[in-house]
Amino acid sequence: MKRKGKLILLLIICTSLILAACGGGNNEASGEEGKLTAPSKFLRIGSGPMGSGWFPITTVMSEVYMDEFGGLNASQLEGGSTANLKSLDVGDVEIGLNYTSDFADAIVGEGSFDKPLKTVTGIASLYPVYQTIATLKKKDDINKIEDIVDKHIFLGPKDGGGPVAFWKMMDEYGIDEKTIKAAGGKISYGSYNDGASMMADGNVDVFLGGGGPAIAALQEIEMTNELKIIPIDQDKLESINEKGFGIAYDNLPAGTYKGQDEDVPTYTMVAMLTAQKDLDEEYVYNLTKVFWENMDSFEAQIPERAKYFTLDTVLDGIDPETLHPGAKKYYEEQGVLK
Repeated sequence: MKRKGKLILLLIICTSLILAACGGGNNEASGEEGKLTAPSKFLRIGSGPMGSGWFPITTVMSEVYMDEFGGLNASQLEGGSTANLKSLDVGDVEIGLNYTSDFADAIVGEGSFDKPLKTVTGIASLYPVYQTIATLKKKDDINKIEDIVDKHIFLGPKDGGGPVAFWKMMDEYGIDEKTIKAAGGKISYGSYNDGASMMADGNVDVFLGGGGPAIAALQEIEMTNELKIIPIDQDKLESINEKGFGIAYDNLPAGTYKGQDEDVPTYTMVAMLTAQKDLDEEYVYNLTKVFWENMDSFEAQIPERAKYFTLDTVLDGIDPETLHPGAKKYYEEQGVLK
């Protein structure tokens, strides 16, 4: 019996050692020596539609996070500013891109949000987004905002922040959706790629999109179709800037598109990164740290946008009190927050 007992004990010890070896360090998303751990195997990132400036940003983010976190599968989901905030609220994504203006609306339950979203929190402001209203240069009858009223207008993703800001901008001109429909105009929504193709084919007259400053989908079609950027009147820009919508203004730099020899005044918004409020503090701290410590990857792959990514403007348009504690901790270490 003693011999049998010793054999059983030895078997238990061996089994324990094998299990320990197989399961050692078994955090759900860890397992690779020297890499950070995450509380889940999956990180879903709310992005923009294909052809938007957000999609390549989240592509780089996915690559960086999978490189730095052991066993993590980071993926991007097509969406838009308001859609991403709502996806965060219901748990469909863990982090996402949106506009600071929509984030401010979401927190208090205004604009596109029927109720305050208490589940969302900020990580960082990233870069200014130039809202571009474009048509084809050959459209001789479209030269100013008033000319688009009776036209077919493409506004990008329906749940994006672009349409929300567009209607606020149009309100400065006394234009709304009813005005356009009454004049015989039409509104369409969809991905930037679809909208650009529709404009190139003559199925859409006017295209709205946001870029930093260029829009990839417009750069594609300008290879065969010269573009015309519609300017926004300075008095309208100054008026909307004073209303606290989180909408500012700047000039779309000359040379952003072929044949654009002069700056074009337009309205701007700030793109930001947002997270679920209940994400683990250390996890968000590491997500924030990894993002800012891998700028070389962003600069190599998306230089036109990454040149704006800086800790000097990381809180533009964001109340520090709305930051996730993990992000706040990183910025305190960096001296951004005192």
